[in-house]
Amino acid sequence: MQDQLDELVRNYFEDAVYEIASVPFGLTNVTKIVKMNEKRYVLRMYNRYMKHIRGIALEARITSFLTQSYLSFQVPVFQQTLTGNDFVQLSDGTLGAIISFLEGDNHELISLQDAAEIGRVVGEITYALSQFDIGQMDYLGISFLDMYKLHPLASRGAVAAFIESPPFHIPETSLCFYKETVQLVEKNVHLLKKLPEQLVHHDLLIFNLLSQNKRICGVLDFDFVSLDISFMEFAICLNHLLQMTNGSMEMMEAFVKSYSGYRKHNLQELEQLQTLTQIYHLAVLHFYIGQHHGGDDIQQNFNYILNQLLTRDAWLVKHNKDVQQMLMTYLID
Repeated sequence: MQDQLDELVRNYFEDAVYEIASVPFGLTNVTKIVKMNEKRYVLRMYNRYMKHIRGIALEARITSFLTQSYLSFQVPVFQQTLTGNDFVQLSDGTLGAIISFLEGDNHELISLQDAAEIGRVVGEITYALSQFDIGQMDYLGISFLDMYKLHPLASRGAVAAFIESPPFHIPETSLCFYKETVQLVEKNVHLLKKLPEQLVHHDLLIFNLLSQNKRICGVLDFDFVSLDISFMEFAICLNHLLQMTNGSMEMMEAFVKSYSGYRKHNLQELEQLQTLTQIYHLAVLHFYIGQHHGGDDIQQNFNYILNQLLTRDAWLVKHNKDVQQMLMTYLID
């Protein structure tokens, strides 16, 4: 590992004296903090199953675009290597990059103001990503609708084998609901593909939002950015907000109202909120199944997300009328 780190740094800073520190994040890729001359950078070595050259090139292009979009917050920017590239392929084939370090603390979600601030930033970045000219790219990532392509070790056959013979205990009711949800989503994919598309971040969770003085100043982790259903970003972020606030309708309204200052959606999109929320959870579960086949211990994370799927689905069914009324009030032009 140390040899890889040294090789990566030397591609950016020749003969520099540097320090490397661990970070409490970076579950998918190897992530470290590099410090030299009193300046910090983020060093990343990419998971060989989850990232390839086209994927990193897409991420670098999008973050560069957002940096020039006059946003109210910052995004990490790929640093240039000594030869002018955005990333490096190390001698053992590993892909790596050094990215700008952003100051700030994780944004809190305690007050209505906090929820509104998240809604504002989600709306702002969603609008900005909708302005990106996708015609200039030959690769646009993998949509969460293509849930059997999200991880190379989580093909349809691999997922089916996992479900039929789980490698650890999964409550029977949860497993049955998982199977039923997969079948239901597969029947409705053709309808979803008729909805508006754009680039979607897919991971605008509170852990990736940096804040200073209660105002979000940075958005991190564009690892999963891809072309997807436009309303997917809203569905993912709303799910996270409801999870973090125990299903608070007041927090939801603060989020939705603030988001609506930047984005509107049509009725067909709003009607698919529950299905898009299901797809998000299935996508995460499939990531974990792929990691399992790659040798990782996923039991705790898998059961957590599966339980979250059941909880959110039941919540959306129970509050469907009030949720749809709120969405129509704020999000329909």
